[in-house]
Amino acid sequence: MSDLPDELIRANTILDEYVSIHDAIFKFSWRKALPIPGFFKATDFGTHVRDLGRLASELAAITLALKAESGSLEGSHQYTASLLEAVQALREICGRFYEKSQGDLSKYPMAEYNANLKTYEGLMNRCQELGAALNQRLRAERALPAG
Repeated sequence: MSDLPDELIRANTILDEYVSIHDAIFKFSWRKALPIPGFFKATDFGTHVRDLGRLASELAAITLALKAESGSLEGSHQYTASLLEAVQALREICGRFYEKSQGDLSKYPMAEYNANLKTYEGLMNRCQELGAALNQRLRAERALPAG
């Protein structure tokens, strides 16, 4: 097999950055448990919205390139498209939290957040399934004898 396509290498780099943003938002923090004003650093949702927008743009271009490439690995563009959907869903959640952080506490009702979170989790699960299948294809292709 030839080397891994540049698009998949770029997609993996984007995945790393996306996971870092996801973890910064959803991991446990003492700030969330003990909301003492000025004591803990607030989550910068504005920066996350900007960064996720950049990642979404890059992923959209990668997905199109993989879809157009006749020899691309089976499932690669479906995986990047799925990752793009997850990134866009997280960007929507961050955008709503950013609006709320600007002072209008009614901007993002809990019921809407819960619905968005459920959708986002479904997209994440789908992306993980497609990523696992793609990794299996990559391993299988690398195991084939050259010739």
